[in-house]
Amino acid sequence: MPTASRIVSDRAPLVVALHGCTQTASDFAAGTRFDSVAERVGAYVVYPEQNLGDNPNRCWNWYLEQHQRRDAGEPAQILSLVNDLVARHPIDRNRIFVAGLSAGGALAAILAEQAPDVFAAVGIVAGVALHASHDVPSAFNAMRGRVARGDLDALIADAANRASDYGRIRISIWSGKRDRLVVPENALVLTEQFRALLGIAGDGNHESLDGNDVARYRDPAGRVRVETWTIGEMGHAWSGGSFRGSHTYPRGPRASDELMTFFLDA
Repeated sequence: MPTASRIVSDRAPLVVALHGCTQTASDFAAGTRFDSVAERVGAYVVYPEQNLGDNPNRCWNWYLEQHQRRDAGEPAQILSLVNDLVARHPIDRNRIFVAGLSAGGALAAILAEQAPDVFAAVGIVAGVALHASHDVPSAFNAMRGRVARGDLDALIADAANRASDYGRIRISIWSGKRDRLVVPENALVLTEQFRALLGIAGDGNHESLDGNDVARYRDPAGRVRVETWTIGEMGHAWSGGSFRGSHTYPRGPRASDELMTFFLDA
């Protein structure tokens, strides 16, 4: 069962933290150190955990169409969990966030696309492009960067009909330049997909930070709505994580701290 970390008695932010394949909730908590980050700002964290019966590698089943809609499968389960936590704890509905790694990042991206009314901001680390798969073979193709242009074009066309749905959500996308499992081309496609959904035009502001590339895309009001972090020496991992958890890259910028700052920058 998911666990939630109780931090303060006031209405507080909530972060839904989604682990990657082969990970458990406790492993992901140890690696990301989201608990200590959340404690500093007075937030809750919940760590849903995939059942082995649903996936033998504990992967979220993001690559199957029945798990790519808010009213079915794992997205519906996560949204039900959020509703339950809001009913039982003093959580601010305007400050609910989701972040995930790899399979968890892919599911976080789906939740961002499907439930922008629920989540104010989303962190996607080593995630896969939206609607790029429907089974295991197409999932591996997508992870390798073989994403059909039509997947992007269809999403852009659909965005024109739903622009008002994405008026507030903000997206932070992270990838490692040396990631060979989910190649960084996925981050490029995700960036374009979410810019289309949010209606964010322009080239953005680009900077280099200690060998890492950061790009920020602002709306007409000047607010950063989409940002991307490309970590120069990182493979398939959570940047700045602890060695106590798996799939972490302790030498990188601390993704958990950066994401929390991004989430709360309302």
